[in-house]
Amino acid sequence: MNKTLIAASLALGLGALAMLGLRPGGEEGPPPVSIGMACVNPVAGCATRIGDRAVSFGTQGRPEPLKPFQLWVKAPGAKSVVASFTMPDMNMGLNVYTLRADGDGVFRARVILPICISGRGDWLITVEIDHALRLAAPFALAR
Repeated sequence: MNKTLIAASLALGLGALAMLGLRPGGEEGPPPVSIGMACVNPVAGCATRIGDRAVSFGTQGRPEPLKPFQLWVKAPGAKSVVASFTMPDMNMGLNVYTLRADGDGVFRARVILPICISGRGDWLITVEIDHALRLAAPFALAR
C-alpha cells in the first residue's frame, strides 16, 4: 500500500471518529472548545488567557519549510498537547505532532513544515490541550 493511500485512509478514519464524537484514543465526549487567536510572530511567542488559565506557545527557530524547528507550548496543568499545521484552502497532508513535557512543564516537539509548491506561506497552527481546548492561530512565514 503506498503512502498516499495510507494517509488518505487515516484521514478518513479520523474524520469518521470525529463525526461519531470519538477521538483517536477511544475517548467519548464533546469536541474541544475552539478559540481563535492572533500569532503575529511565533518566534517571539503567542499567549492568551482562557478563564484563569494562561496558555502560550511559540517556536525556537524561525519556521521554514523542510527545516526542523522546535515548537513549545506552556499550558500549566496540561496532561497532553497535540499540534497540527494546515494551510487555508490547500491540502498539505497530515502535519500532526504530539508534544512531550520536559522537566520544566513545557511541552515540546521537533516539527517540520512541508513545502508548498505554490510558494504560499500562510499557515494555521492548531494546538489541542487535553482533548478539551483547541487554540487556532494563523501565522505567515517570514520572507
